[in-house]
Amino acid sequence: MPRLLRQLSSPNTLELSLRPRRRVIVFLMAVGLPALMMAAATIRIALAATLGESLQLPELHEALALDPSNPELYHQLGLAYVSSVEKLNETEAVRHFRKATELNPQVEVYWSDLASACELAGDNVCADQAFERALKLNPMTPDVHWITANHYLRTSRANEAFPHFRRLLEIGPEYAVSTFQVCLRTLHDPEVIFQEVLATCQDSKPKLAYIDFLSAQGDLEFAYKVWKQVASSSYVFSLSLVKPYLERLIDLGRTPEAVSVWQDLEHLGIVRMSTTENHGNLLFDGGFEQPPLNAGFDWRYRALPYLSLDFSNILPYQNQGCLSLDFTVKQNDEYEPLYQIVPVGASNHYLLTAYARSEAITSDSGPRLRVVDPACPTCLDARSEVTVGTTCWHPFSLEFMTGAKTQFIRVSVWRERSRTFPSEITGRFWLDEVSLTALSPIDPKSLSGSIP
Repeated sequence: MPRLLRQLSSPNTLELSLRPRRRVIVFLMAVGLPALMMAAATIRIALAATLGESLQLPELHEALALDPSNPELYHQLGLAYVSSVEKLNETEAVRHFRKATELNPQVEVYWSDLASACELAGDNVCADQAFERALKLNPMTPDVHWITANHYLRTSRANEAFPHFRRLLEIGPEYAVSTFQVCLRTLHDPEVIFQEVLATCQDSKPKLAYIDFLSAQGDLEFAYKVWKQVASSSYVFSLSLVKPYLERLIDLGRTPEAVSVWQDLEHLGIVRMSTTENHGNLLFDGGFEQPPLNAGFDWRYRALPYLSLDFSNILPYQNQGCLSLDFTVKQNDEYEPLYQIVPVGASNHYLLTAYARSEAITSDSGPRLRVVDPACPTCLDARSEVTVGTTCWHPFSLEFMTGAKTQFIRVSVWRERSRTFPSEITGRFWLDEVSLTALSPIDPKSLSGSIP
């Protein structure tokens, strides 16, 4: 037998050849077993997470058995116990929510859900403490103040609720209406809500939102009382925040309050009258010297097809501005592109004057001024002469008497549909220095209603 073959077939050679294999096996076991265990743990945790997405109790318990140190699974299980109609169990919910907070005390929602479950279980001490922990974790989150305030309100502790509502309106003004609704539904006293929640607020927005809310609920007297407090302060705010309240007063015919609010806005500088305005003119900005506010007792306008409206015309009758209308396409339509609501006295005699000019107005039914009682159009509907063809600046006037119950009139630029040929209208029309004056002394008693 050759020497090499004898060496390979000897017992010593066989032992040497097996040693490297053992080392490989030991190495693979040392490296591979932990990897297998890690893979198994990953699969187990992933399976637990999948089961934990369900709000079904059996799946959640199975998930918890697979991953017993996961706080989110305890939280999910607590939610399942409080949301289940058939298996509602506040005690079990509290137990699982509490376990979630023990495993991870830095998650605000665990504490707030624990608080809610404690309240359901009748344990207000637990609820109070849990809500306070949630607030410490997220003091700038409006939701936490909202649920905390409601907790104190539901448990008949309004004094503890008020600070949270105050803070809520500071950091979450979008909760204003919801706050007013829940407080008024519970306390039934708008004065208490204002004094405890709003009086010390340094921002005017929540107070103006409260005024709008109260007026929408029909409590116009207290809304006006709050308005006078806001108007007498040094707050700075925009007309848009007051507009809903003011428009509601006008729509409801609350003449004295509406006029008072408008005057307050003028006093605060939020509404500014043109420096060239005739102070005897009952119309606001009759000379079109500034862009209309499209609200309150200023001019209101709207875009209409085939009609161009311009307030920055460079050819006024006098001063700096005038109204210009351009009928761009031949149409036989009724137009009322501009109007103003004016508070007036009942059974009073008025004179409306203006200056107009025109260029190539084709229809016999040209633009004119119209005065209507919006509450009773059949009681008052007065119309000035029309402007047709091409004319230079010229004055025109209209006298009228208000009805026995008239509170507001609507002064508008109006074009009536034509019934004669050629019916379609094209051309341009200019209007300036529109003025409304009383021809007889106005009896204050003719302004129906009274300011509270």
